[in-house]
Amino acid sequence: MKNIFLSAIVATATLASCSTVSSILQNTFPYNATVLVTSGSPADTTLSAVSAAQSVTQLTGAGANVKDIRVSNATISVGSSSSIGLFKSVKVYLSNNGADEVLVASRENIPDNVGSSVQLDVNTSQTLDRIMKSGSVQQRMVYVLKQSPTSDMSVKTSVGFSSVPITN
Repeated sequence: MKNIFLSAIVATATLASCSTVSSILQNTFPYNATVLVTSGSPADTTLSAVSAAQSVTQLTGAGANVKDIRVSNATISVGSSSSIGLFKSVKVYLSNNGADEVLVASRENIPDNVGSSVQLDVNTSQTLDRIMKSGSVQQRMVYVLKQSPTSDMSVKTSVGFSSVPITN
């Protein structure tokens, strides 16, 4: 009887810890996308670049188990030989393959000497459940350059999301 009771306690603790770990993994997840800003791109002009994204199902493997997906943080970075200071402004949008586009992060008046990465201001006011669970998420980066780049620049956006587990 003692062994059955002890086994039940161990099994319960194991299941609870697995559920907790799964919940933590599903509550925060990253998304990275890369776009190319080509050399000779005009300055002082609004430009945009599109990058295919991943849905929450592709990111966590369990998209049906989360809700209230919101942006928690966002950064933009370039290689160490370039500077984010080349940009005047950046806006990052996510959409369901071009439909239902939502501004998720932006930054205006980027300083010249900012370095190779900068934190973006995030839009936490909207939930992104429908977009992130659609299976056909796409990112569009809208930007204005201070000057034309002399070589192609690979620009990486990293967006972190938070969510709440569905506990039905």
